[in-house]
Amino acid sequence: MTSESQPRTTQEFIQQLLSPQRDGTLDMLSILSFSEISHRDRVAEIGCGPGYFTPRLAKALMDGKLYALDTDEEMLDACRQQVTAAHLGNVEVEKCGEFDFPLEEGSLDGVFLAFVVHESPDQPRFLQSIRRLLKPRGWVTVLNWHRRESENGPPLERRIDPEAMQQMVREAGFRYRNWRDLNGEQYMMTLRNP
Repeated sequence: MTSESQPRTTQEFIQQLLSPQRDGTLDMLSILSFSEISHRDRVAEIGCGPGYFTPRLAKALMDGKLYALDTDEEMLDACRQQVTAAHLGNVEVEKCGEFDFPLEEGSLDGVFLAFVVHESPDQPRFLQSIRRLLKPRGWVTVLNWHRRESENGPPLERRIDPEAMQQMVREAGFRYRNWRDLNGEQYMMTLRNP
């Protein structure tokens, strides 16, 4: 983010992440359609933040389960408020580590990663840790920032363009499926665990 739009406190950042203005740039119907999510899946949303995506994912998992995970307790508190307000019974909100998750290996059908890969201090290790959680042929949806200047988002040097992301996920053992632009500033990519 540019210095003018950089939030000064965690609470300001939470409000920015939950802003209804995001709905204008992130078409959830398109994201869910392009993803390989099924209504019966067990899914982890890793890096759930304050829960912008959490209710939307949980509603798509009518007969499934969503684990909303984050390393930050303030973000998790905000996410719990989102889950409670939406009256969702199929969501567990839990704290995780950078590379350690409170889930059994091979227990998930899918993982949803929204704007979180660039935050990891060790991206290959992060992706390999996620891969261990997946069943064979499990899916991953990644949302990320294009590596170009924009008013919002992380600093340019932390952004990962689609070609570099493809290489990184292949090296982590995933099978790259496809990618698409979301809004000129952000893209999404789908992966499979072989």
